Amino acid sequence: MSLRFSDYAEIGTVTFTPDSRDTVIGDFSIGEDHDTIWVKVTQIGGPGPWPFSYGILGWQTEQGFELGSIKCYGEQTGEVFRLGIGRPPLLRAGRLIFDPRSFNLAWIRAGTPWTLRFDAASGQSGSGSSDGDSGSRTRATLGVLADLADTRITYAFIRRTSLT
Repeated sequence: MSLRFSDYAEIGTVTFTPDSRDTVIGDFSIGEDHDTIWVKVTQIGGPGPWPFSYGILGWQTEQGFELGSIKCYGEQTGEVFRLGIGRPPLLRAGRLIFDPRSFNLAWIRAGTPWTLRFDAASGQSGSGSSDGDSGSRTRATLGVLADLADTRITYAFIRRTSLT
């Protein structure tokens, strides 16, 4: 039996230097049948305004970036970013990688350090079976209509091009 979600675990805190490229934040393994990693990124430091833009965040296994990569911004209150493509990766062991963009490295060279803390959790992003869930229901997500009673949907939306 696998858990549907794992708890957040601290992966690492990194201060980026002018030479930081494809920085390994730390190792992270996902749970059995998990297909998504949520990464909470918290910017460490005094009050802003901050000149930083974003970096590229990914989870790399021996098969490459199996869950894709995303733009990742630093916020002092923390922000959660989702790595996932809707299917489980081939391998469960990997490492979080962060690549600050050149724009950020210019600010770092000018004497403004950029320190980020990374916490991660893995889980299943789609519907499916878990404890207490039969997995036989259809779910509606983000305004998508679903047939919850397992009966045929007998209506349609028609776009009208005129008001008369």
